[in-house]
Amino acid sequence: MSKLHKPLTDIFKVAPLEAIPKQNVSAYKLLQALSDGKAHQRDDLVLNTGLGETMRSALQQLRGKTKQTKKCWLIHSVKIEGSNKTLLQLDFRHLSDDVEQDRAARRERRKELGKESYKQAVHGRKREPKALTEMTEANKEYFKSLGNAANDSIFENEKPTK
Repeated sequence: MSKLHKPLTDIFKVAPLEAIPKQNVSAYKLLQALSDGKAHQRDDLVLNTGLGETMRSALQQLRGKTKQTKKCWLIHSVKIEGSNKTLLQLDFRHLSDDVEQDRAARRERRKELGKESYKQAVHGRKREPKALTEMTEANKEYFKSLGNAANDSIFENEKPTK
């Protein structure tokens, strides 16, 4: 029986049960395709798994972009030299049938997630002043487009009389 027809719980005997996606969802299909341990071109994965445009979501789900850390799968993206394409390959430790090696791969992925999160936070903090300037300019342009009545200072100075 090929691995594509074998339940993932038989292939990944040492993986936490919650790390195995539900059957017939895109993440399950992608993990099933990667379970042979070989490097796959993204285009081939899209065609052979029937994922279509949803592969990004499936990959994010497997890599653990959520806070559910036991679900993290370490999937390597390897750039093809002289090309802008990458290969995807599941870390061999997930296929080792060794609980400790599987856990080590998941810890490494969680470490990567932490580093990515920190990098995004720093980048966001650096971008904050520029974003404030852009928002202020956009608001200014918007209010100018409303016409004179909306921007007339006379209306601000008028107070209702008793």
